[in-house]
Amino acid sequence: MEAAGVELFNPPMSRVEYGRNVRHVFSALFFTVSLTTVTLGPFFEAYLLNVGGKGGNVLVGAVESTRGLLQLVSAYPLGMISDRTSRTRLLKHALPLWTISLGVIVIAVVSQWVPLFFVGIALWAPCSLCWSGAAQVVVAESLPPGGRAKAAANLTSLRLAATATAPLLQMLLLLALGRNHWETPLLRDVIVAGVVLWPAVLILTARLRDLPPLAKTANGAGSGAASSFRTSDLDRMIFGVRLRWWAAGTLEVISIVMAVGAGMTVKFFPLFFRVDYHFTPLELCALSFAYPLSISLMVQVCRRVSKRLERLHASVLFHFAATACLWAMCYFRSLILVLPVYMLRGALMTAWGPIIRAVVMDLVTSEVRGRWNSLQFISMFTWSGSAALGGYLADYARDYRFTFVVTAWIYTFSGLLCLVFLLVFPREQQAAELPVPLPGGGGAA
Repeated sequence: MEAAGVELFNPPMSRVEYGRNVRHVFSALFFTVSLTTVTLGPFFEAYLLNVGGKGGNVLVGAVESTRGLLQLVSAYPLGMISDRTSRTRLLKHALPLWTISLGVIVIAVVSQWVPLFFVGIALWAPCSLCWSGAAQVVVAESLPPGGRAKAAANLTSLRLAATATAPLLQMLLLLALGRNHWETPLLRDVIVAGVVLWPAVLILTARLRDLPPLAKTANGAGSGAASSFRTSDLDRMIFGVRLRWWAAGTLEVISIVMAVGAGMTVKFFPLFFRVDYHFTPLELCALSFAYPLSISLMVQVCRRVSKRLERLHASVLFHFAATACLWAMCYFRSLILVLPVYMLRGALMTAWGPIIRAVVMDLVTSEVRGRWNSLQFISMFTWSGSAALGGYLADYARDYRFTFVVTAWIYTFSGLLCLVFLLVFPREQQAAELPVPLPGGGGAA
């Protein structure tokens, strides 16, 4: 059938297969994020800080920048390949090189050979990017447009739950070993332990089915025809370009501006608590466990708020609240005040991310989603690249809060850009969560 210019390919058996693909992607993502957090998360950063000595923060930033640079270089080519070939096959073909990159990183950690860290990260970055980008499109195209905002929020919540699971596993390992210090051998053992999660990623990715998109845009109309935007609004020409592309492009530019500030700060939060407040590994694990759970809860809160307000209005509200929390962190010194503000800042700032991604997926047409989705990895590179600057500034100023202040100013500026953008952004004609009717009287949330 056709609904609002969208063709739904939805025989009863296919609906089950599409749902199975979504479940496999969600499950594989859980193990991927858990492994990445164990192997390349806060303990890896603490390990690099030890190995780097006086230039430890610079080394942390340099490794992260290498990852970002490789993601930037490979983002658009991988997006083009994603649009021209089966995304499920692309996911499977990335696995061998991804496995090799994990092995190189493990060898680097065991040997403490710094150049090998950069080799391993250089191999890991494009493979991780390929899997993450293609997996998001597989999920988007396995659902009707009306269900994408909820799926994006659930995907983010799952990612955060996996991020919380990793420090919980690390806590159990530390307790089993009876050790709780920042010595390099202990950090090495905990990092390498994450490898046991990798077989689950291989098995779940291999079980994905190659299926056509569940919903395709009819007659070349944009995905916005099936979303909460009026097609006439999105196709309005401004300086020879449709409004849909102005809107989607502006959202990406704002994301890049924000990434400049975020990369300078977020990467160093665990080290901030270790150095400034003398957190032990177990205490940092407890904080790393609670932090993503608070974000996961706030993601669902933001999704519900966006049903009452328009999605972009809700996002701007959460952005300014999070920015206020970061400004507070710049000046608060008591841990009793810093901890709750830190948790609230992260929850508020991260919560509106999946909502914006859902808006972008509604704005762009289905035939370019893979390439357009690759643009978000420019933001990831910017985030990673600015981590090198953040590391340099932290070592130069001998104070992580100096980078917090710079980030707070950047967040304030990006928030003002959002306010201006609200004046021209197309209005939504319905709640973003309304389901698209399916044949046989079914519905999709």
